[in-house]
Amino acid sequence: MDLTTLRRRLAELGQRPGADGAPFGAADRSAILTALTDGPDYKLGDDDVADAADQIKVEPAAIWAVWDVEGSAAPFIDGRPTILFEPHRFSRATGHRYDVSHPTISSRKWNRKLYPAKQVGRWTQLLDAVALDVDAGFASASYGGFQILGENFEVCGATSPWSFAWQQAQTEADQLAAFLKFVQGNGLVGALRRHDWAAFAKGYNGTAYRENRYDERLAAAFVKRGGA
Repeated sequence: MDLTTLRRRLAELGQRPGADGAPFGAADRSAILTALTDGPDYKLGDDDVADAADQIKVEPAAIWAVWDVEGSAAPFIDGRPTILFEPHRFSRATGHRYDVSHPTISSRKWNRKLYPAKQVGRWTQLLDAVALDVDAGFASASYGGFQILGENFEVCGATSPWSFAWQQAQTEADQLAAFLKFVQGNGLVGALRRHDWAAFAKGYNGTAYRENRYDERLAAAFVKRGGA
């Protein structure tokens, strides 16, 4: 998706982005932030998760565990989905061409120091990245209670990274729907059923999951949620 198409999509949502042909600017930033400030209109409840768990034949506690660990049970902050922008993903998605000119949003290597502590800093990173490359920018952030990267938009049923970001900005139920598609599309349901947290963590967060003891945190969250 190019900037012209993004602006058209934003206009269709009732926003007022920058004029065609103009550089990415303040009007575009405002339009994106406003368009993605829709939730949470509907909060997840036990019945919602129980229904989702029944669809993939896992214990509800298993889904809640991922929710608790990934988003720390904070899927929205100030009406926008909680995000984490990944500079190393943006670097890879753009062929590393912004590593020198934009080192705070594009890094060949994973670097914890590039993660702002507050959401305002993370959204600034995302908008700065979108200004350079629309698709790569939205694809390089993870969203919502399940923190799924935008690069997974297709498996989650979206047509583009922007569409995925917009879906994640609607309700917690939309975030849950994307999670179901993600685990089914990536063959992770079996690990979730077996409570094989190491296998699930590797498939969900990559081989570096051990550095954050991600599997151990999932196992603890599962027990805390009443999993057997």
